[in-house]
Amino acid sequence: MVPFRAPLAEPVPAAVGRVIATLAVLVATAALGAEAPIAEPPILQEWLAHAAALKSWSADFTQTRHLQALAQPLTSPGRVWFQAPDRFRWELGQPAQSLVLRDGPDLWLLSPALHRAESVSLTNAAPGPLRDALALLDTGFPQDAATFRRQYKLLGVQTNAVGPTLAEPSYTFRLQPRAPGAKRFLPEMSVSVTAATYQLAATELHFADGSRLRNEFTAAVQNPELTSDLFRTNLDATWKITSTGAAKKQP
Repeated sequence: MVPFRAPLAEPVPAAVGRVIATLAVLVATAALGAEAPIAEPPILQEWLAHAAALKSWSADFTQTRHLQALAQPLTSPGRVWFQAPDRFRWELGQPAQSLVLRDGPDLWLLSPALHRAESVSLTNAAPGPLRDALALLDTGFPQDAATFRRQYKLLGVQTNAVGPTLAEPSYTFRLQPRAPGAKRFLPEMSVSVTAATYQLAATELHFADGSRLRNEFTAAVQNPELTSDLFRTNLDATWKITSTGAAKKQP
């Protein structure tokens, strides 16, 4: 289990870090500035077209986090649901110990065991690291190819054979955020999709502090019927609620 590791009322940059780490929607190496732009391959165009047509998606995932201070990685199961254009629910742990919910402009971080919740305003985020990092949240589910190209620089594409962690051949797109604030926080990211159907297969990231986190997806279902309740907090009076940005009403 990888729980939220700090109080929900912590400063904005740390709160953003917890959002990105929990979602883990992004792979990284070093020396990015030395790489020249490459031509966009047809397989990237095909994945973007497939993603734009996706209405909903759900899957199980295994999250593995590598921290420099630990000899062994931390591993936890989870579950994710996505509904176009901008709804998702990430549950980490079984039973869920951490949840991230988005319903349009409202983003919520929940710690059920502590009955603590934090709302983050996506609409009112000021220019800077917060807005840059929030722009990364939907990397695995791009709905607009032009916006995706404005946000990311393609660093490379690799073809992956079946291996110990991937059940079928896949492509990995190595990306670099164009926003300076996001690039400092996450120098590089990757998304892996299956070669046959362009389903999301894995995501991995390396943070600027040297930590690394990977999600591997299984039991994926394309275009399932999802109810609105999945993306609501349903908090009662026993929960402590804090806000980053403008105060929010519960969805």
